[in-house]
Amino acid sequence: MNHKSMNEHEKIRELLPLAAAGALDAAEESRLAAHLRICPDCAAALSSWQEIQSDLRRIPTPQASASLVARTILLAQNRLIEESDRRAERRIIAVVLVFSWIFVAVSWPLAQFLGHGWMALVGSGFKAGWENFAIFTALCWVAGAAAAILLAARKQREKRMA
Repeated sequence: MNHKSMNEHEKIRELLPLAAAGALDAAEESRLAAHLRICPDCAAALSSWQEIQSDLRRIPTPQASASLVARTILLAQNRLIEESDRRAERRIIAVVLVFSWIFVAVSWPLAQFLGHGWMALVGSGFKAGWENFAIFTALCWVAGAAAAILLAARKQREKRMA
């Protein structure tokens, strides 16, 4: 055999277990059939693989109990629901986050304008006003973070009780 036909022979040998399992497509089956007509070694190897496949089919397959299947399905459904809830919570948090940024960014200058007029925004107290805005924003974020932590802890307690 030359190198090219040896390479083809090795490729065919790799197909033999798949052929025994009935997992070849039509092109591979015709290629295998053509090779088997000229190669008795591969024909014998295919016969051996078919015997192994036949023996494997006779081995009993363990079946899970109905209660195990039901528990597994319930567990999978619960995990899917939890993941869906987490995605919805993330979307809500993102919307609330954007809303809070907009609210804080708009409310401070508006409060300064309503309380002190235009001069509070552009006058001599401008720098102090924006420093107060930064402090106000930081305090809002700390309060929001504390609320989120408390809500998450409460949800975890409710989950453990359920």
